[in-house]
Amino acid sequence: MPDAASGPGLTDPAGLGAAVGRLSGGARKAGHAAFMVLARSLEEGEMVSVVAQCRFRGAPGAVALTDRRLLVVNAREWEPDVLPVGFEPGLTVQGWQDERHAALVFSRDGHDLVIDRIGDRALAQEVAAGVRARVGG
Repeated sequence: MPDAASGPGLTDPAGLGAAVGRLSGGARKAGHAAFMVLARSLEEGEMVSVVAQCRFRGAPGAVALTDRRLLVVNAREWEPDVLPVGFEPGLTVQGWQDERHAALVFSRDGHDLVIDRIGDRALAQEVAAGVRARVGG
């Protein structure tokens, strides 16, 4: 029987592996634990369209844009943070970038969610554009 981690038995029903495959090598390595948290936080049948490695609440993290929501997680040891964000009216996103990193701020009803140190800036832009498209702004 093949080992699921080595190939023939490998499944990726949510498309997370394909999305992670778009990341730079450094981002894949830095986000490895956060991607495991992310994988365990997805709902059955949920599909990932884009993922970015980031820092969230001071720990290595990941943000995923799915067909249902935005999901932000980190790999804080022993008790990772998992924060689902629905595509509800009033949700806004702002982004900043410099020559090395990007940051995104998601806001709704006076509450801000900040993710930063996103090394793959183009993917940060895709996340922001996807959120804006889904909330109609």
